[in-house]
Amino acid sequence: MPPEYFFDKDPLGFNGYKHTILLMCDFDGTLAPIQGDPGKCILLPDIGKQLEIIAHTDNSRVAILSGRPLADIQRKAPIKDIFHAGSHGLEISGPQTRYIHPGAVAVKPIIDKVRNSFEEKIGNVKGILIEKKKLSFTLHYRMANKTNWEFVRKTFYKTISENTERERMAVLKGKKVLELLPNVPWDKGRAALLIIKQLKKKCLPVYIGDDVTDECAFKALFECGITIRVGQSKKTAAQYYLKNQKEISRFLEYINRAACHYVLGEFV
Repeated sequence: MPPEYFFDKDPLGFNGYKHTILLMCDFDGTLAPIQGDPGKCILLPDIGKQLEIIAHTDNSRVAILSGRPLADIQRKAPIKDIFHAGSHGLEISGPQTRYIHPGAVAVKPIIDKVRNSFEEKIGNVKGILIEKKKLSFTLHYRMANKTNWEFVRKTFYKTISENTERERMAVLKGKKVLELLPNVPWDKGRAALLIIKQLKKKCLPVYIGDDVTDECAFKALFECGITIRVGQSKKTAAQYYLKNQKEISRFLEYINRAACHYVLGEFV
């Protein structure tokens, strides 16, 4: 069933939920517009202020889950008393929480070896960016000439296939992005469930994201929460959608209003 437009349905208003709202957000493409150079992706002050208010309202908490390294997402969104999950949930920090997936750490030297080999093979192709991370690396080719895209992708996969320990690695595809990361049973969905457990109280998870990496979270929370995709798609597992990233401020205003007005299980 395709997702419904979030603001047509008012999902929090209809369910009359009286417990804590746990707002869980992706970063790039959700809280902040996607940039060709990920280093230029920033959280606008107004959005940051809205998140601060939601995070420190009695009936709501905030978590940001990103493919960025944990330290990077903490710098990009320096909001106190929230959960930050980096590397697609392989690293998590928050109130009384510090987690790093043990299996991922063991694979990092293999990934570094592949990255070094790929950098040598790719030469001086203009417009590509290789983002080194704590547990993985990401190839961004959005800004490269389109005539080079196929060469870049083929070289990426060929370099992986030449490594004798390739089965210990996995490729995650994004929007003109390829990421090589540890092949471990973990994703944003499992990270979201861990954060819910760490909250140690009943909550309504509200997860919003724009990327294929968020689909695992949409599926994990389908029965117990509210899931929203930024951008309409018939292929998503999300229950609702926003039209585009520009609607995020209106969405955050809605969440704050919901958290402030739950009284005896009613939305007023």
